Amino acid sequence: MKKIILLAITMALCTQVFASGQNDTENKEEVFLSLTKFAEPLKDLGTNLTVITRKNIEEKNAKTLGDVLEDELGISYKSYGPLGQTVSISMRGATAGQTLVLIDGRRVNEIGTGGGADFNSIPASMIEKVEIIRGSGSAMYGTGAFGGVINVITKKADILTPNINPYFSYGTFNTINAGITGAYANETVSMLVAPSVLSSDGYRTNSFYNSKNIFGNFAVKPTENSEIAFSGQFYDADFGNPGPVAWASNTAKQFEKNNYSKLDYNTKYQDFDIKISGYDSQNKREAYDFVNYYANTYYTDTIGIKSLFSYKEFIFAGMEWEKTAYKQLDDMYGMEQINRSRENSAFYMQSILNIEKLTLIPVIRSDMNTDYSDVATPALSAIFKINDFIKLSGNISKVWNAPTFGQIYGDNTWYIANHDLKPEKGTSSDIGIEYASKDFSAMLTCFYIDTNNLIQNILVDPVMYQYQAQNIGQTKQYGYEVELGYNMFKILNHKLNYTYLRASDTNTNKDLTYKPMHKVNYALTILPVKQVKINADVSYTATTLDEYRNYFKDYCTVNLRVDYHITKNISIWAKCDNITNETYQLSLDYPMPGVTGYSGIDIKF
Repeated sequence: MKKIILLAITMALCTQVFASGQNDTENKEEVFLSLTKFAEPLKDLGTNLTVITRKNIEEKNAKTLGDVLEDELGISYKSYGPLGQTVSISMRGATAGQTLVLIDGRRVNEIGTGGGADFNSIPASMIEKVEIIRGSGSAMYGTGAFGGVINVITKKADILTPNINPYFSYGTFNTINAGITGAYANETVSMLVAPSVLSSDGYRTNSFYNSKNIFGNFAVKPTENSEIAFSGQFYDADFGNPGPVAWASNTAKQFEKNNYSKLDYNTKYQDFDIKISGYDSQNKREAYDFVNYYANTYYTDTIGIKSLFSYKEFIFAGMEWEKTAYKQLDDMYGMEQINRSRENSAFYMQSILNIEKLTLIPVIRSDMNTDYSDVATPALSAIFKINDFIKLSGNISKVWNAPTFGQIYGDNTWYIANHDLKPEKGTSSDIGIEYASKDFSAMLTCFYIDTNNLIQNILVDPVMYQYQAQNIGQTKQYGYEVELGYNMFKILNHKLNYTYLRASDTNTNKDLTYKPMHKVNYALTILPVKQVKINADVSYTATTLDEYRNYFKDYCTVNLRVDYHITKNISIWAKCDNITNETYQLSLDYPMPGVTGYSGIDIKF
């Protein structure tokens, strides 16, 4: 049945011509900040870039950043089930710790655990757009950017922004998502505040989730060419940890308290642009299950400074310094397990060279890390525009990734210490071609990553379900990404993407776990009448190994959403996820929900 559905989708698209939903008329005018850290027209950059707009986020009915990214090209999505549980996202066969996540350029990957980001702590309501670099970003961002970079651009007030935007939704398992965004802006001052709550009873025993979040920013322009901006977030959550079905717990709980503040200064003087920012973040996590004799508290404090200088947007130079302190306490026995800190200083230079139809972007970065030897990561990007519709691009870069404190010292519960871990190093490359016109586009990108000392979580004690982070030698990840679709008569929009991935240990020739070989996403948007919008999406994932080297069942999910605009400023919507009631898992022994339904209202004025 799944093959028939996918075949029908493909045939429908083939008869109507393909184009990228990411590259429709709206997105062709997009600028991209994350590659050079200055706004560049997306159409002039490589084929390995994606922009997810605010409109796309609303159509997904996303609650968190994880929901926003789940069906994007090149993304491997792994979830431990109910809302609030760990979500792991990676790209091109890399691990979650090798996929760098940023909020307005500030690193949010956790240094204390496996190196991934906490996607639940980033509500979709605070996101204006998301920029994705598929492939290495180490030359610009340093450690952790093996497989790609995800940069969240938060909302900011401007004169066109609605002053007040309340929203509310309710759905299966008593899931409530509510909040309000208030904004004000004139020519010299802007401010925005966005409080929100998200809660659910969950579909398993002890899988409840309750979170409160408030995000805001304030900016002032002291002169025509300068701006001072302050932004910050407070996130507070408590939730149950039901664990795997075979080891289910009715008593495991977790509490999260995260906050950050960031100060930016941007100015322009003649041909020079200067950006300086400082930031500070504190994260506290409490996890306990007294029945099973564990109670741990984890503290992470980070402070950093960044500066970036450019001349005529031709030569770029940046400097960075960041210090992270990590503390891990065993509250059951009153012991301090880990108390470590790490500093990283970096300097990088980049240039944009335009030679007729060819654009070259060379980059060199040097990282000085207090725990490991200095690392240099050169990179080169090339874009050749054959004509106004067709471009070729290629990227090659050295990459590296430092082990986290959690991987080195363990967590005294499910992960065993390994003091002999080495940094991961390798080379990442890709080449692609893209065709884009007003309503029609198609893209193909092929990639290859060669990694030494890849860190993988290995199941070393199946009885106690304990893992250990280990360097597994040399690995290779290769494959290709295709993105197609069509904007048809302004009432139909197709989007289809497909990722083929092979990731294996070069020495044993065995495939790596949790790297799906095939992933297909299809989305259809229909505007039957002016007030109504219908969104349908289908996702199919196949050939994924679990930690016992057994293949997961292939699965196909179908979601449907209908929006009705009562007035220009008020809309109501209803959504049904997994309408075929597919039974599937993304992590071993962590079942995903069946049919779920949600409805809500959104007001903008």
